[in-house]
Amino acid sequence: MYQDAAGRRWWKGNLHTHTTRSDGVKTPEEAAALYRAHGYDFLALTDHWKYAPGGMADGMLLLAGCEYDAGADGLAENGIYHIVSVGAEREPALQKLPGLTARQILDAIHAAEGFAILAHPAWSLNRPDEIIKLRGIDASEIYNTMSGTPWNGRRADSGVVLDTVAANGLLLPLVAADDAHSYTGEDCRSFIYVQAEELSRDAILSALRAGRFYASQGPRMEVSFDGKCLRVSCTPAEMVVFYSNRVWSSERVVRGENLTFAEYRLLPGENFVRAEVIDAQGRIAWSQPFAAGER
Repeated sequence: MYQDAAGRRWWKGNLHTHTTRSDGVKTPEEAAALYRAHGYDFLALTDHWKYAPGGMADGMLLLAGCEYDAGADGLAENGIYHIVSVGAEREPALQKLPGLTARQILDAIHAAEGFAILAHPAWSLNRPDEIIKLRGIDASEIYNTMSGTPWNGRRADSGVVLDTVAANGLLLPLVAADDAHSYTGEDCRSFIYVQAEELSRDAILSALRAGRFYASQGPRMEVSFDGKCLRVSCTPAEMVVFYSNRVWSSERVVRGENLTFAEYRLLPGENFVRAEVIDAQGRIAWSQPFAAGER
C-alpha cells in the first residue's frame, strides 16, 4: 500500500493466478505467501473451473476467484473466451458443458455478485466486434504476463484490440495480471493499484466497480481529465505515450529523462484517450481510457 499526495490509500493486488488446484505448480498457500512476500496486499486465486472462496491469509486479502472459459476446440475463428470471476459472494452457477457462451458466464458471475474480467483478449484472438457484444463486462486485461515470451507467443499486450473496441464506443476498464502458472518469472510482475480506504472485500470491490484503479508493472501515476486534456503525473519515467482512435498525432509520445508530467489535448474527431507511462526499466503503467467530453 502507498499513499498519494492527497493521503489516499492505494492497495496492490493481482487478480489472475493459478495453483495446483488446476494447472499451476504452486499450492494456494505457496502462491499467497509468494505474493505477500513481494508486497502485495490482495490476491485472487483463479484456477480453471475451481472456485476459491475469499478470506484473509496472514494479513493478505484473498478475493474469491475462478477462471471460466467458453470455446473448447481452441480455434480462434470459433470464438475463445476466458472470463475471470473476482470477489463473488458465492460460487457462480456454471458447468463446463458444450455450447456454453461467454454471455452465460458473464451473467452467472454477476448473479453471484462477482466482478467479471475478460482475460488476455489478444492471446485468445478475440475479435473487437465480438468483444463489443459483451457489454456489461466489468473490465479487460490489457496486459497478461503469461501470454508473452518465453511462456507463450508475443500476445501479452492487448492494447491494439482494446483500443479498437474503444474506438467503436466501448471503453473497458483496464487491468494487468500475471496469470501465473509455472512461476518461472511470470509471477509478481503485472498488477493493479486500487484506491480504497481499507483493505476489505467490500472496499476493494466497490473501488473496482467505481473504476478507482490502474494497471502497472511498477510506475505510479495520477491522472486528470477535463473532457479535452488528459494530464499525467507519475514517478520518474522515460516516456509517456497517449493512445486514441486517431492513428497519427505529432503529440502522441512525450520523452524525457526522469519525466514526471505529460499532457495530451484531444484533436478534432478523437473520441477517447488513455496513457501509458514507461520507466527506464521498461516497466509500464496504464491509465484507464476516457471518453471525449467525459469529466
